[in-house]
Amino acid sequence: MMKKWSKAGIVCAAVLAASMAMTACGGKTAETGNTGEAGSTGAAGTEKAADGKTPEASKASGETAKLSFSWWGNDDRHQATQNAIDAFNAAHAGAIEVTGEPSGFGNLEETFATRYAGGTAADVMTVNYPWVIQYSPNGDGFYDLDQVKDIFDFSQYDEGFLEFGKTGGKMQAVPYGQNTLGLYVNKSAFDRAGITELPTTFEEYKKAAEIFTQQDPNAYMIVSPTFRFAAVYYLQQKTGKGEFAEDLSMNYTVDDYKEALLWYKDLADAHVFCSRKDYIENVGNEPVSIAQNAKYINGGYAGVLEWTGGIASNAKTLEDKGDELVVAPLPVIDGAVFEGTMAKPSLLFAISRDSKNPKEAAEFLQYILNDPEGTKLMGSTRGMVASKAAKASLEADGQITGAVKQAYDFTDVAKVINNSPIFENAVFTNSYESNYEKFEFGKSTAEEAAQAIFDATSEQVAKLKQDYGK
Repeated sequence: MMKKWSKAGIVCAAVLAASMAMTACGGKTAETGNTGEAGSTGAAGTEKAADGKTPEASKASGETAKLSFSWWGNDDRHQATQNAIDAFNAAHAGAIEVTGEPSGFGNLEETFATRYAGGTAADVMTVNYPWVIQYSPNGDGFYDLDQVKDIFDFSQYDEGFLEFGKTGGKMQAVPYGQNTLGLYVNKSAFDRAGITELPTTFEEYKKAAEIFTQQDPNAYMIVSPTFRFAAVYYLQQKTGKGEFAEDLSMNYTVDDYKEALLWYKDLADAHVFCSRKDYIENVGNEPVSIAQNAKYINGGYAGVLEWTGGIASNAKTLEDKGDELVVAPLPVIDGAVFEGTMAKPSLLFAISRDSKNPKEAAEFLQYILNDPEGTKLMGSTRGMVASKAAKASLEADGQITGAVKQAYDFTDVAKVINNSPIFENAVFTNSYESNYEKFEFGKSTAEEAAQAIFDATSEQVAKLKQDYGK
């Protein structure tokens, strides 16, 4: 089991990223108590006024600090975040005003790159794990959060975990929590099919699929937003290694990719994994959340292979219909040398280096990430929280229950291999998707598709190594 919050991948990427700088083109808060308590809302030693404002961050009377906050997600995340923004604005009327900038899951990387390069990024921005080293390899791409330690309470986070937000020795972003790839199934759909014990192997899922397809010939046991999730899940269990080593070299061979292609195709033919054809017809071409997908809601997809960050949305959708989502046991492949899954830091929050109001931005982050009321309003729509104060607040408010509690428990015990910072590079995922599609549609052989994935991955790895000066 690889250590969670291991800094190995970050250290490697930060060292290799030397040349990336050239290429990266509520209500009122509670009074401060002991910083180790869940009710603590300010940084150590910071006094807060009765209205929840820190003196350091408050504007002079009559002035209003304008802030923008960008994020992506589903409707439940949008609503929860807007509720938190409204409460924060009400508590800071005349001093700080935050405007939300929500979006869906599409074109995240392209949109961020355009806004960052154009100097139009939000004051407080949501960033993906790889973007920290991509846009701030030397620790100067975002605002230095070490400058607001008197406002934001970093003591609520494990020190090793915070390393994921550091480059060049500077705190560039606050990591929100761990994302673990898991399997979440519609237990009610299994109950209706007469299956009382959830499968624990892929062979058992094949047998379950036979039962499901008797009632609905178009049903699938598991939908994955991308073929790559399933393929790497398989190859990690087969080899005991992640896709990339710490020096960014590739761990998988052409034969490995071929095995993954054939394995997935066999399970898709058996209606275990969703076929590419069905995915395109019912979801689309892009790897997106299926929480609001009609086929998923109606039980046509009995489960989803996805990050824990999406479990609250998936559970809420089924709950509204009267169905129950549960975390299923991780299926293990035959001959596995590793019986776990993959993990990564989930989204992070950064402050723009161009923000005119960084202290007020830090106060807003403190509210939504550590404050008892702010964290209650934000809820679990972003998955597992790492802040001790936030977790205690959500537990006290009864928000860590059902599938969400199961996800916390699953995260605590799951054997994981942490993804490399380059894992989510779009070139890799696009190569997996396009070449698996050609294979499934009979336009290439498994050998040709595997070679194409290997070649595209090799070429991009070589480029990234050159960019990072390795």
